[in-house]
Amino acid sequence: MDSVSVTFAGGKIHALVGENGAGKSTLAGLISGDIQPTSGEILLDGKVTAFSSAKDALSRGIVLVHQRPMLASSITAKENMILQLQATQKKKSFFLHAPSEEMLSLRNKWAPQLNLNATVKDLGGNLRFYTSLLGSLLQHPSLLLLDEPSAFLDIDERKALYAHLRSLADSGTNIIVITHSHAEATRYADTITLLRQGALTGHFSSAEEYEHFLSEGGKSSPRSSLHFAPSSATPSNGGKGDAATHPRNAPALSLAEVSSRPKNRPALLSATLSANYGQITAVTGLQEAALNTLEDTITGMETAWAKGFVTLTDGKASHTIAANHLSPQFLRAHKVAIVPSDRNFRAAHPSITVEQLLSVYTKTDTRKKAAALIEEAAVNITPEQYVSNLSGGMLQRLILTRELSTNPALLLLCNPMQGLDIEAQGNLCQTLTDLAAQGKAVLVIGTQDFPLTLCQKVYRLESGSTELIFDQTQSNEEVKA
Repeated sequence: MDSVSVTFAGGKIHALVGENGAGKSTLAGLISGDIQPTSGEILLDGKVTAFSSAKDALSRGIVLVHQRPMLASSITAKENMILQLQATQKKKSFFLHAPSEEMLSLRNKWAPQLNLNATVKDLGGNLRFYTSLLGSLLQHPSLLLLDEPSAFLDIDERKALYAHLRSLADSGTNIIVITHSHAEATRYADTITLLRQGALTGHFSSAEEYEHFLSEGGKSSPRSSLHFAPSSATPSNGGKGDAATHPRNAPALSLAEVSSRPKNRPALLSATLSANYGQITAVTGLQEAALNTLEDTITGMETAWAKGFVTLTDGKASHTIAANHLSPQFLRAHKVAIVPSDRNFRAAHPSITVEQLLSVYTKTDTRKKAAALIEEAAVNITPEQYVSNLSGGMLQRLILTRELSTNPALLLLCNPMQGLDIEAQGNLCQTLTDLAAQGKAVLVIGTQDFPLTLCQKVYRLESGSTELIFDQTQSNEEVKA
């Protein structure tokens, strides 16, 4: 972060927005004493202030509630709140037989669904957040910082949270909310501060002022203009494939109101989408918007908390399954290939050999199979070498080649540009274009550095819900993302 100057007036709700890496968490860390500034000054109530630690800032009324709070999982919510309170109290009394009247009053107002005697390990992500928040409110902060407070909350919980925050601000508490959500910032905040690449892009005194900045083409807008157009590329292999098996533009994969609320990840509240044969479909958004939760659910890696239904169309038959019963085995049995964003431990492992990596679908002649896939992926490595010797780009190419060797009807590709150089990115884009031209379905989850111009359909995931923002069959005009 470099030379950021901004004032947060008391008794207001301030939104701090920006893309990943913009400096939001760094600024919050500086304000809360977690990070020490290398230059510049922090003024508290008009006086130059320096915090030696987070505990020092806490003693002056500044509290930061983290998106994933550090709670003791083996004790109760009540006991965790007491531990937080002790940070500012000289007299320590941990073993309370009953919660205090103030604790009960806060619980009843902010989170009536929270059982104070429940062990934290048994609480969902939303109740863990409330445990940390109530523990912070017991300290009567003058400045409350909230890092992505709505990530684990459903729609009704979010509305209630901001209603209570408004009441708290009206009573004089200064509130700074770090959020990725443009909608929440404009709907609930009194001021909006926009950061980009560690620098201040703008500080806006109203939602109208912020919206005007965006409408005038603010370059650092999180809703920058995206241009979409159907790809005109032709397959490099002459179009051979399975186009005749699956009607082009027919759904290969459909999600109907799929939700998931895991304990330690942002909540997926409502995902409704379809990926069609002969098309590249993308889901764009930030990790804080539950992109990882969507990946875990749709790839069958973490479904215990999932609700809703997923439909796969394999040939002429459709298979509908409850989202909490989805598994990688079910997907692969219905001709779905999966390349997860965690290549190192989900799609591979550093301690195995390249031969083992590439022969998971082969029972015989594993070395021969591995050698053929290495040649096809154009990676300079031998089968007996270990995966730990591969660069990120090499590992990505080998995993993708392995998955495509199964001749899938649908490819689930997560954060595809991760770890690839410019040339490799270009080759991957050509591969995906070829697959779509062959009639296969491609679903890209996570689009950082991915050219959306290749896509025939684009969804945006924001605040845990999907929104169709482009469909070439409906419009070819510029779409505001």
